[in-house]
Amino acid sequence: MAKILVTGATGTIGKLVVKHLENLGADYLSGTRNPKGGKDVYFDYNDPSSFEKATEGIDTTFVLGPPLVLELDAVLAPFLDFLKEKGILRVVYFSAYKGDKMQGLDFHPKLEQKLKNDGFHYTILRPTFFAQNFKNYEGDNIAQRDIIFMPAGDGKASFIDADNIAEVAAIALTQPGHSEKVYELTGPESVSYHDVAKLLTEVTGRTISYPNPSPEQFKSVLTESGAPEFIADYLISVYGTIAANNVDSVTDDYKKITGKEPTPIRKVLEQDFAR
Repeated sequence: MAKILVTGATGTIGKLVVKHLENLGADYLSGTRNPKGGKDVYFDYNDPSSFEKATEGIDTTFVLGPPLVLELDAVLAPFLDFLKEKGILRVVYFSAYKGDKMQGLDFHPKLEQKLKNDGFHYTILRPTFFAQNFKNYEGDNIAQRDIIFMPAGDGKASFIDADNIAEVAAIALTQPGHSEKVYELTGPESVSYHDVAKLLTEVTGRTISYPNPSPEQFKSVLTESGAPEFIADYLISVYGTIAANNVDSVTDDYKKITGKEPTPIRKVLEQDFAR
C-alpha cells in the first residue's frame, strides 16, 4: 500500500483528507508547520530543509498550496522539483475549478502544466467554491452584521461540500486508476449569493442580506478594516469568476468516483448555522 504525505494537513481540506485516509486505513503522514506528534511531520513549502524528512518512505503526495498566495507556482515549484528528483512521481494536486478564468491569478494552470511536462503520475482535482466558506470567511459578517459580503455580483456557483472533495482526494490517493486524470468537482446545483442569503435566512431564523458590493466597494471596506490591499485584489479576482458566470455549471465527477450524490449546500449551511 502507498505511503502518503498530506501537505496542508491542518487546513479545511487537509484535515478532512486525513480523516478519510484514516477511515480507509491508509498509511500516511500529516505535513504541518507545527507538528504535535503522532503522524504529524514538520513540513513547510518555504523551508526546503523540511522536504527530505517529510518524504522519507513516501511514494504518493497530496499537494495543497497555502491560501491567499499571489504567486503560488513559485512557492510550490521547488517542492515539485524535489519530488521529481527523488522519483516520488505520484501526486494528487489540489487545483481550482475554472482556474484559468481567475484574472491575474494563473498559478493553477501553470502548476498543472508543470505536473504534465515533468512526467508526474498526476491526478488533478479542480473543486469549485467550498460551501464551508460561508462559515469560514463570512461567519463574523453573518453572526454580527446579518450579511454576506463578497464581490460575487449576480452570478452563480455550484458550491461543494469540502468533505466531498476530501473523499475524492482520499480515493485518488489510495486506489489505482486515477493517474493522468482531471476531476472537476462541484455541488449538485448552482446558486447565487442572493439565493444563499435566502437559505441562511431560513436556516438561522434571522434576515440575512447580500448587499452585492461592487469590487470598488469591497476593496474599500477591506482596506478600511486594515486588511492588506493584495487580499482584496486576490478575492476580487477569485470571486469575479462567480460574477462573470464562469462557474455556473455542474459536473457529475463526484458521483462517478464515489457512486453518491454530492451534498446540497443547504445541508452544509444547516450543519454550520443551525439554530
